[in-house]
Amino acid sequence: MNDIWTKIPNADYSDPGLPEYADNPFICALPAIRDQSTAIHELRLLPTFDPQEVNLPPHIRVHAMQRLLTQFFQPFAQHITLETRFSLLIRQGYLGRNPESPDFKKHLNNGYDRILNKNIRQTTHTDITTTANSFGIVGTSGCGKSLAIRRILTSYPQAIFHPDLQITQVPWLKLECPSNGSLKELCKNFFVALDNRLGTQYRKQRGKARTGTDELITEMAQLAQIHGLGVLVIDEIQNLSVHRSGGEQPMLQFFVSLVNEVGIPVVLVGTPKARRLFAKDFSQARRSSGLGSVSWDRMPEDGNWERLTTLLWDYQWLKQKVPLTENIRKALYNCSQGVIDILVKLFILSQWRAMLTKAEQLSEALILQVYQDEFKAVHPMLDALRSGDPDKIERFGDLRMPDVEGKMIQAFSSEIVIPESKPLTQSFSEESDKVKKLLNITDSLGLEHDIALPIIEMEIAKNPSLDVMHIIHRITAQMTQATPTNNRPRPSKKPKTNNWQVLPERDMRNMFFHKGENTMHEMLKQEGIVASITNILKSN
Repeated sequence: MNDIWTKIPNADYSDPGLPEYADNPFICALPAIRDQSTAIHELRLLPTFDPQEVNLPPHIRVHAMQRLLTQFFQPFAQHITLETRFSLLIRQGYLGRNPESPDFKKHLNNGYDRILNKNIRQTTHTDITTTANSFGIVGTSGCGKSLAIRRILTSYPQAIFHPDLQITQVPWLKLECPSNGSLKELCKNFFVALDNRLGTQYRKQRGKARTGTDELITEMAQLAQIHGLGVLVIDEIQNLSVHRSGGEQPMLQFFVSLVNEVGIPVVLVGTPKARRLFAKDFSQARRSSGLGSVSWDRMPEDGNWERLTTLLWDYQWLKQKVPLTENIRKALYNCSQGVIDILVKLFILSQWRAMLTKAEQLSEALILQVYQDEFKAVHPMLDALRSGDPDKIERFGDLRMPDVEGKMIQAFSSEIVIPESKPLTQSFSEESDKVKKLLNITDSLGLEHDIALPIIEMEIAKNPSLDVMHIIHRITAQMTQATPTNNRPRPSKKPKTNNWQVLPERDMRNMFFHKGENTMHEMLKQEGIVASITNILKSN
C-alpha cells in the first residue's frame, strides 16, 4: 500500500447544522461551517518574532525576515466574504452528488457514457440535476488573491477516506492554467495533482501521449466525480488569452460543461487581462450568476490599511525601532499602491538597506530610496494603478513581482570585501626567532625545509604560547605517525591443495583431503559440524 494512503484520515462525521446537509457523507465529513470570528482566527498567520533576534548579525537577521514572505497573512472583511463563498460553493455542489443517493450512481453512469462517446456533454440520465455553482476572481498581481485562496483551501482536508463507501473524497484541487491554453495539458496536470494527493497512477494510466484531448477531458471529469471533488480552482486564467492549442473557447466551454453537465464547482482566478473572459462564455454557466464574480482590488488607503501597516511595523529586526508616523504610512502606500506583496517586500528590503548602511532604523527617505532603486520593474504597473485607467491596469496587471531574495543577495554582495591574501609566513613575523630555532632543529632531524615550515606555522597557529621543545615534540609525533611501516608481516600465502593434509584436523580443507569415498556432508556429520536431520525429527 502506498504510504500516502496511510496519511489520508478516515471520515469523521459531524452534524452540519442543516437537514439538507445531514444525510450527505461528503458534507458531514467537512469541517464545521465557520462563523466570522472562527474564520478570522483560522485564516490568520503571523510569523514568530523574538525581540532578542535584533542582536543577531545581519546575515542571520536576513533569514529571519523571510518569515514575512511565508508566514504573514492578516484576514480582513473581503477574505471572510471569500471564505463564505467557498463554504457555500463546496457544500451546495455536494447536494446534487450525495454518494448514498441513487443519483450518485446515475452521475457515474453518465461519466462512463461520456468516456465511451468521448463527449463531455453526453448525458444519458437526464432525470438528475446538478447543484454546482461557479464564480471568478479578478485582481492585480500581488494583491493577495492567490494567498487568500490558498489559506482558505488549506483549512479543508486534502483528502478524506469513507470506509463504508470505499470512496476517497477530495474536497478541493487547485491547478494553474497552462500557458498555451491547452486542454490536454490541463487534464494531464489534473492527473498529476490527483496522483500527488492520493498516491495513485492516473497520469500513467490515463494520460498517455497518444490519448486524444476529448478522451482526456471525459477521464478527468469522471475522476472528479469518483473522488467527490468539492471544487476545482484554476489559477492564472489570463493564459487563455494566448491563442494556441485551440485557445480560450474550448477551455471555457469545458469549464461550463464541468459545472452544468458534470456538476463540479469551478473557480477561475486571473489578473485584469482575464476580465473579458469572464464577461464572455464563462458567464453562460447555468449558475454562475448565483455567487457572481469577485473583483479582488488592491487595498484602499483606509482603516484596514492603517491596521495592516501597524501590525507589519512590529516585525522589525533593526536595533532602533522608530514610531510609525503618518508620513511613513503614506510613503508606504504611495510606493505600493495598496498591493500587499509590494508592501511586504518593500518593508523587508528597507530593513535590509538599513542594516547594510549601519543606520539600523527606518525612515521615510530610506523607504522612498529603496523604492526608486529596487522596484523599477514595477514602476509602470504602479503608475497605471495611480492613474485608475482600467486599460492601463489591464496592460500591466500580471507583471511579475520583484524577487526580494535576489534583491537582498545582490545588495549584500556589493558590501562583501574580500581581504587581500598574504603568504602564511608573513603572519608569523613576530615569531621569527622561534621559527628559525625550530627550522634548525627540524633540519638536524632530516626534515626538508619546505615540508617543515608549514608544519611549524600550523603548530604555532594552533597554540602560539607553546615553547620550542613542545612544538618539536608535536612535530616528531606527527612524523612518527606519518612514517609508513614497510616491515609489517605479510599475510601468509594460501596453502596449496596438495598440502591440505598438514593443516589442523578440524580445518575443513584437511577433512576434505581425508574424506576418502565419503561425501563432504557425511564427513561434516561425522565430525559433528552439521546436525543430522533424522535425529532432530526423532527427538521431536
